[in-house]
Amino acid sequence: MRQFLTLSFFILLISCKSEVSTYIPFVEGYWEIVNVSKDQKKVKDYKISGSVDYFKVNADLSGYRKKVTPRFDGTFEISKHVSEFTLSIKDNHLWIIYTNNIVTYREEIIRANNSSLILSNSDGFIYTYKPYEPLIFE
Repeated sequence: MRQFLTLSFFILLISCKSEVSTYIPFVEGYWEIVNVSKDQKKVKDYKISGSVDYFKVNADLSGYRKKVTPRFDGTFEISKHVSEFTLSIKDNHLWIIYTNNIVTYREEIIRANNSSLILSNSDGFIYTYKPYEPLIFE
């Protein structure tokens, strides 16, 4: 009986875990950083950020990330630097794998939905983003 309860608990635990492939449609877009944390402590809060991260995801799960700077007229100043990536799912984790020249590194997408994007890097830093909302001046 105890083995049955243990097995039932693990099946329930696994079935409750979010399917990370559902995050993919939410990655593409303009994201503004909110804060950075490490070891469950805030390292930095951003009241306002001068730049926004733009993620483009293609049908084959390749894509790129660019820094853009919002202008007051609603347009963006776009940096020349592009970080190309591939999205990959392994062991129910969604990874952004960047390859720049000979350097490869990755970030895990902890969550992506219409209200937040949370990334974690190999150094244990967690980056929380919100969708970019343009400043509106009347």
